[in-house]
Amino acid sequence: WQEIPHVTTFGTADPTALLAARSRLTAGGATPIPVEALLVHAIVPVLVAHPEFNATLDGDYLLMRKQLDIGVAVDTPEGLMVAVVRSADSRDVADLSAEIVRLAGAAKARTIAAADLRGATFTISNIGAVGGGYGTPIIPYGTTAILSVGRAEEKPVVRDGKIVVAREMPLSLSYDHRVIDGARGRAFLAAVVTAIEGVK
Repeated sequence: WQEIPHVTTFGTADPTALLAARSRLTAGGATPIPVEALLVHAIVPVLVAHPEFNATLDGDYLLMRKQLDIGVAVDTPEGLMVAVVRSADSRDVADLSAEIVRLAGAAKARTIAAADLRGATFTISNIGAVGGGYGTPIIPYGTTAILSVGRAEEKPVVRDGKIVVAREMPLSLSYDHRVIDGARGRAFLAAVVTAIEGVK
């Protein structure tokens, strides 16, 4: 926090498609699909299109990371841990789900390997899992951005010129202002919204 000039921008996404996909994929399965698996799968193409959000600033040199090793925040009895899903771009939703379940279980049991807690290139923090809404997430050292996803709740919203009750998912994106300006931050978040709303 002392070294990185943080900027946080906020938005909302309609979670209807994402939650429907989760229900469909979970139906008949023994283990529910973590919402984080669908989020990672949706956001990977956005990171490919916006590589400065999957990067490391080393002095004056910006290293664009070729690998997409996505950190997923896990709430444990001893505090928050960020477990790393390696090569997220090469995994389908089922594989992402199995890996996230494995990592989260190991983190909560305090048996997770140190290597599984290091080297994230981008982080997703699902604060909605603990009832959170908007936040100002702190960018993990060695990365340029973090996305916080809040609880999807019903709210009065305007749809097609009418006020209706619908679910909205709060999003908070913090990014390193040395690397990313406000316009790029907004463009990235808009692309994230489109990706979440387009989950199949």
